[in-house]
Amino acid sequence: MKRPDRQRGIALMLVMWVLTLLTIMALGMTATQRTETALTENAVATARFRALADAAIAYAALSFMSRPSSTETEDQQDSSSVWLPNEAPKSWNFDGQMLILRVSNESSRINLNDAQPDLLRSLMEVVGVPEEEATSIAAAIVDWRDADDLVQLNGAEDDDYENAGLPLGAKDAPFDSVEELRQVMGMTEAIYRRLAPELTVTANGAVDEAFASPIVLATLQGISLEEAIEDVAERDQSTVPGATTPTTRNRGGPVYRIRVEDGAGDGRGHAMEAVFELDPGQDPPYFVDWRRYGVAHSAPIVVPSDDG
Repeated sequence: MKRPDRQRGIALMLVMWVLTLLTIMALGMTATQRTETALTENAVATARFRALADAAIAYAALSFMSRPSSTETEDQQDSSSVWLPNEAPKSWNFDGQMLILRVSNESSRINLNDAQPDLLRSLMEVVGVPEEEATSIAAAIVDWRDADDLVQLNGAEDDDYENAGLPLGAKDAPFDSVEELRQVMGMTEAIYRRLAPELTVTANGAVDEAFASPIVLATLQGISLEEAIEDVAERDQSTVPGATTPTTRNRGGPVYRIRVEDGAGDGRGHAMEAVFELDPGQDPPYFVDWRRYGVAHSAPIVVPSDDG
């Protein structure tokens, strides 16, 4: 009589083990399915955003090619009809999706390949880099981009890079992108993030101060960052609803930088940054120099205190 009871007990345990195994397998399959669904949804959302971002570039390019009418009075040029490249956020609804667009004038940035050491040093000092460190990095930037192997005072050439454990050495050629600045001796990630939004390798010629950022303006004019912030706020007051409109039809160009964000534009959703150049008479009448996705938005401007 005991053996059948024992067999039934063993059978019950086997059934329980099988049920447990099936439950684990079912949970695993459900988790896998959820993961695959989430990945698919994310891929679709990413593809959709990229298409929307391309549409935003086309919209911005066509907007900046459409100059305000010469017969239009200045009072008629309100902030809703005149889009200025001063990075003021502009909401744009396309295909049921709200996007936040920010356009800036690329020639209002400092060209990394043309800037002299003193200008580079001043720029770094404006963003809070100590004078001695700024001087060394500025010299290293010049050594990086020039074709010779002569070392600037406080600069760095191939031997200095090798001694620092950086075998690639100086490029001895112009910067192809601002990102290459990360490879310059003495450059830290913190300094790079403060400098990058103010620099370009695309626009040539003199810096257009009409749409320059407070940091660039302070660097060029030798004024404090506080003064530059006030000047830019006064300059851009026309982008505030109800404020006085701009007294000029200048809208910079022909090279612009655009940042496109979805959602609330708080940097948590999809984002794209691109540089495009207007080319009227061609098809299409603009071309994109570069575009990058998922880029972080520029950090807020921090004014260095008098105490350092």
